Amino acid sequence: MAHISRFLLRARVAPLAAGLAAVVLTAGLAGPSAAAQTAAPKLYVGLFKDNSVAVIDSASNQLIKTISIPAGPHGLVVTPNGKWVYASSDGDSTVSVIDTGDDAVSDTIQVGKSPHGLAITPDGGQVLVAGFGTDQIESIDTSTHQVTWQTPVPQPHNITITPDGKTAYVASQKEGSPALAIVDVASGIESAMLPLDHTPRALTVSPDGADLVYSQAGVDALQVMDLATNTLETQIPVGAAPHHPLFTPDGKLGLVVAQGPGSLDLFDPTMYMQTGSVKVGDMPHWIAATSDSKYAYVSNENSNDVSLVDVTAGRVALTIPVGNAPRKMVLQPGPAAQPSLAQPAAAQPLPEDSAPAPTAAAAPASAAAAAVSISKFAFSPASITVAAGQPVTWTNDDPVSHTTTSNDGLWDSGPLPSGTTFTTTLTQPGTYEFHCSIHPFMHGTVIVRG
Repeated sequence: MAHISRFLLRARVAPLAAGLAAVVLTAGLAGPSAAAQTAAPKLYVGLFKDNSVAVIDSASNQLIKTISIPAGPHGLVVTPNGKWVYASSDGDSTVSVIDTGDDAVSDTIQVGKSPHGLAITPDGGQVLVAGFGTDQIESIDTSTHQVTWQTPVPQPHNITITPDGKTAYVASQKEGSPALAIVDVASGIESAMLPLDHTPRALTVSPDGADLVYSQAGVDALQVMDLATNTLETQIPVGAAPHHPLFTPDGKLGLVVAQGPGSLDLFDPTMYMQTGSVKVGDMPHWIAATSDSKYAYVSNENSNDVSLVDVTAGRVALTIPVGNAPRKMVLQPGPAAQPSLAQPAAAQPLPEDSAPAPTAAAAPASAAAAAVSISKFAFSPASITVAAGQPVTWTNDDPVSHTTTSNDGLWDSGPLPSGTTFTTTLTQPGTYEFHCSIHPFMHGTVIVRG
């Protein structure tokens, strides 16, 4: 395969790239601020259910502040100088700008409905926004906080940018036509739309810029695409339901969270083979690696905490309670702190929504339930017809949690762990659309006949 011929080249390029990055980050906008050089980098964690961003000091590994932002923080990026964090709000139409000096929101940028993932250029000049609800990518000029271009991409979810800052790869989650979009960062012009057979989730580019590594819904392996030819190069079998892939800053190790077993899986970035696995929390979502490549933070959405993983020793060194549904994270650049491994006191997260949990409506004893399976990140059947008063039961047959959520608010199962069910009964004839609130590319329909 093509990747075999690049093994030795990668071994030379990765340290060189790391060295060049160190040079670039000492000058101009990209250089760490004086404050960032004297204080330990801070970890920013989006708490999806708390509508806030948690701030953790990486030296003490203590939660030091919680910043309120509009509903559902989704994407998070930090400028190369460490001064600003950008956070998108899935349940709103904004990107919040957080000043890391006082950890307060300093500006709010309107970008359109349901912004998802963010990506920032290596020079810190542009933040790209995946406008899931607007079917487009937007570019924000970080010097003016103005949107400078927009380009159509169906239901974009996550974005990654090549190390040279020239090209963006976008996970397009349009139901029935998943794809990878290739966009020129300077102009916003889409150069290609590569169709996929499964929905893309999270993605990253290898340190040498040669490969795109991405996860797909329902596929228990990472996909590796050769960017010279835009063809699938190989796959890396990992744990069930892989999500966020990442390379350590030194380029010597690949990481990915596997949501099914709740693990951080390690892989060789030259041979593209899994080399280890570390059990973390429940439903791991995102990774942030320290600048010395010794530790990785992993957010655990269902256990409401962050795991600090010693990747050299292959173990969890610390678990940090943070609040409800931690998803995306970003770590300020700068010299890695010697972390305190004393277990922090339990955080005081914001209270859960006090509204009562949805319950299934009672059904006549004689009515047999219609069954919907949730499997491989899809509802099966996607459309089901029932009689008025006949129950519908969803069973989660996937290794990760899903929901069945009515588009018009008639029912919401809440997160359904693997192997659990939810039943509801509809008595009025009509067509009812539903989706998974955790994975919004999943849709289905219940048709009720009178």
